Amino acid sequence: MALKNVWHALRTAVGITILVFLLLVIGAEAAHFDNYKSEIFHGKEAAANEVLVKFRAPTAQVISNVKIREDVDKTEYVGSAKIVRFHSKSKNITTLITELSARSDVEYVEPNYIVHTMATPNDDYFNQLWGLQNTGQTILGIAGMAGADISATSAWDVSTGSKANVIAVIDTGIDYTRSDLAANVWTAPTAFNVTIGGVKINCAAGSHGFNAITHTCDPQDDEGHGTHVSGTIGAVGNNSMGVVGVNWNASIMGVKFLDASGSGYASDAIDAIEFVIQTKAFFGEAANVRVLSNSWGGAGFDQSLLDEIKRANSAEMLFVAAAGNSGSNNDNIAFYPSNYDASSVVAVTATDNTDSLAYFSNYGSTTVDLGAPGVSILSTYPGGYAYDDGTSMATPHVSGAAILILSKCTLNTAELKANILNNVDPIFSLAGKTVTGGRLNINKAIRECSSRPSITGFAPISPVNNTGGQSRTFNITVNQTVNVTWYINGTQVQFNESVTNANYTNTSASAGFWNITAIANNTNDVASQQWIWNVTAAATHYNPPDSVTNLRNITYATTHINWTWTDPKNEGFAKVMVYLDGVYKNDVLKGVQYYNATVSPGTYTIGTRTVDIYGNINTTMKTHTATTILPSVRFINGTVMDSITKEMLSGVTVSTPGASTTSNQTGFYSLTVASGTYPITAAYDIRYYTNSSLTISTVGSAVVVQDIELIKKPTGNITGTVKQV
Repeated sequence: MALKNVWHALRTAVGITILVFLLLVIGAEAAHFDNYKSEIFHGKEAAANEVLVKFRAPTAQVISNVKIREDVDKTEYVGSAKIVRFHSKSKNITTLITELSARSDVEYVEPNYIVHTMATPNDDYFNQLWGLQNTGQTILGIAGMAGADISATSAWDVSTGSKANVIAVIDTGIDYTRSDLAANVWTAPTAFNVTIGGVKINCAAGSHGFNAITHTCDPQDDEGHGTHVSGTIGAVGNNSMGVVGVNWNASIMGVKFLDASGSGYASDAIDAIEFVIQTKAFFGEAANVRVLSNSWGGAGFDQSLLDEIKRANSAEMLFVAAAGNSGSNNDNIAFYPSNYDASSVVAVTATDNTDSLAYFSNYGSTTVDLGAPGVSILSTYPGGYAYDDGTSMATPHVSGAAILILSKCTLNTAELKANILNNVDPIFSLAGKTVTGGRLNINKAIRECSSRPSITGFAPISPVNNTGGQSRTFNITVNQTVNVTWYINGTQVQFNESVTNANYTNTSASAGFWNITAIANNTNDVASQQWIWNVTAAATHYNPPDSVTNLRNITYATTHINWTWTDPKNEGFAKVMVYLDGVYKNDVLKGVQYYNATVSPGTYTIGTRTVDIYGNINTTMKTHTATTILPSVRFINGTVMDSITKEMLSGVTVSTPGASTTSNQTGFYSLTVASGTYPITAAYDIRYYTNSSLTISTVGSAVVVQDIELIKKPTGNITGTVKQV
């Protein structure tokens, strides 16, 4: 199946014009693909002479070029108008894929696989729903095993369903006129529209879903499979009529893409899912689809369908899919769509009324998640009721369970999937055959997430005592995701949404007794925590704290002095303000009792003033003076250069009594001496006069800089006559 094509370039106004023109180009020859002529491609049935194409940069010229070169007579957009479906009059799938894949403007090209329902009709008729409650009753001549069911009756003590969330049955449609289904069928509250394959479709108020084959808003079932699936999910309960579904109350959206023979195109499956996504976006809570039920499959890998499933996941929809009925291992031979590697997919195998793996059912220790009843399942059917076998029948038990769980528990898609898979009944027949090794247990699942929330931790301990003007934080920890509302003396002051930890801080309570209440609630129940908070009036403080004592320096070096002191003992003392030579530097908090100063060599005075928590400042400044210590070793550094050209001279000998060095290539020299006064001599070669005129003092300085200039001797020729005397 084909991958969704995203036309990022069509976001601009120009791009919209291009898209409209493309739709006109395609629409000029578009015809719906009604006939299911097929051919086998890599062992899978696919629509004959058809492909689904994603272009890198689709333009009207590109589409027209493909139509001419590939002898195309039918075209249409798929899904959200991002994949193009082509039918060639003369070329088969292999030829189309070979030729189109060679084009640089094509991102990929895929067959349009044909999928089928996963049910085996059984004309025998008997009104026993062993999948919901198995007492060991005999079904069609086969004795059951008590307890080999999904424990629905126990789960109904918690919830029998709700219309708050919607489940979409992607199938042959739904008989929405049946008396035991009609009340649980989703109905559009107003007229609305969607855009499928680039075509705007208007749906009337009161419609119940979509037909992806005819692109109309009538999902009436003409085969029966979708109606049977829907009955398992949500046939009306407790109405003294027919059968009951996993949900007594539900909202089922019918989305038809399989025809009267139970077959359909992958491209239509994409359109079906796209309708659900857009309808949810249009209505919001009025069409809050959370689960997609998919009792079909058998095609090859289709990137476009996988992308559409992921797109549905982004809209918070769980994708429950049948594992297949060929009795094979899906770990070795993939069965799509249940084999898609997508986090929202739940793959379902079938079990019988003795908790055995159904003889026909596919399985897979890494690719099939769990089992559910799928043999001799009685449900609604056109004209009455019927038994059906298949993973098609197992799937709605799981999808129905998912929507029942959501009637009581607030879960995202990942949490919903985990809740179902973590609460199965382990059974021998599924050990090593499925990921969980178990069969669905809706009672365990719904009770695990719907137990009453409880507060597992809180602080502080009540009663709480405070002095006015001080802040106080109250917090709670809850064992479930909840909304928390905070009250003071019955007045709401704060709301925290979807949390497991919450806190409230008050900094302004006046003197008195205050009742602090935290109410934690979700769809399961309510929990609360209360505190009695006694706030006393703050004492009046007018006197500042005493000054620090024992102010002194304990270490000092060339560029560093460390002062320490002892804090005053006054109640409420907060900090020491530090000044250096009268300039404010920093605050030192209570208990630190020291200050480090990095300075240049010299003498410095530190000053301190004390402050309390009420802001009172002791204006008396306590001071202490300290001097940095010079090292015993001093340095005379500098450069030697030509006095005229200022060229740096290397190799010049610079010396004082007791020390000598030579200037380096940059003219730099350094002499190491003790504190004192020294004559300096700089001598070079015969071209320069020796400089002995400098005297340097290092007293009081660690480093003295003295640059030296050398005068170059004059040069030239002497002419004349030399005579002997």
